[in-house]
Amino acid sequence: MKKIILAIDGMTCSACSNGLEKYLNKQNGIKIAQVNLVMANASIEYDEKILTVEKLEEFVKQAGFKSLGEFKEIKIEKQSKKETVKFITFTVLAILLMYISMGHMINLPIIELLNPHTHSTNYMITLLIITIAFLGYGFDILKNGYKNLIHRTPNMDTLVGIGVLASFLYSLYNMYMVFKGNHHEVMNLYFESSAIVIYFIKLGRYIDGISKDKTKEAIQKLVEITPKSAVIKRNGKEVNVTIDEIVKGDIVVSKPGEKIAVDGKITLGKAHLDESFITGESKPVSKEVRKYSNCRKYKL
Repeated sequence: MKKIILAIDGMTCSACSNGLEKYLNKQNGIKIAQVNLVMANASIEYDEKILTVEKLEEFVKQAGFKSLGEFKEIKIEKQSKKETVKFITFTVLAILLMYISMGHMINLPIIELLNPHTHSTNYMITLLIITIAFLGYGFDILKNGYKNLIHRTPNMDTLVGIGVLASFLYSLYNMYMVFKGNHHEVMNLYFESSAIVIYFIKLGRYIDGISKDKTKEAIQKLVEITPKSAVIKRNGKEVNVTIDEIVKGDIVVSKPGEKIAVDGKITLGKAHLDESFITGESKPVSKEVRKYSNCRKYKL
């Protein structure tokens, strides 16, 4: 059996990671697969006699996602300035769209040129243009939803895509009916529903991206605390090995100034250790061989 961790692109929610995990675990030759949404990777234990890495990546593609190769390190992709500006721009557009389409319902001042009763054409075309802009903004959502539906692994994007397109197409039909002379249909346009659904999904992902970055930073700091190698005693000699080569029962030698490689108990010596990443206490704590007081043993 061999183990590999693949970096995965295209996962947006827990349904994505659960769907990919279930799909991988169904494949012949895969012993166990675990998908991590936050880290955007898949840990796969497989039989190298049956499968290759290329075949595993093909399975990922069949499930509707993309493999970016072997996962090597945590990448923190903070929100770019461009993305932030785009989000703010569409926030302003969302407020404007809601004002135009629903302001008259709560007795807000109406822009006369966009009055649905007297200038229905201006009103409809303005809503249509702004909504098309939102469809472009959320094209990745619609694309992922369609792709996952084709691969028979529907997720949240699929549901959102169906709702958005249904509302948009229904509004287009009613817009056509208005041009044919049925002017009362102008109040049955739901362009703003399509746009606002996309906006709130984007808002959630924007906030989620910030939370994920903070989680990755915390994990990265923990990884940096742990050294990649250690010195152990075997057959009376000190041997330098990687962390993965240390097994239960090994004696790890930690010299002054070095980081503790693994959890364990002190068998010889004394030291002051920094436990701030666990307890939050900045002052080093004294550690030494544990001494047990004499006590009587009773047989129950």
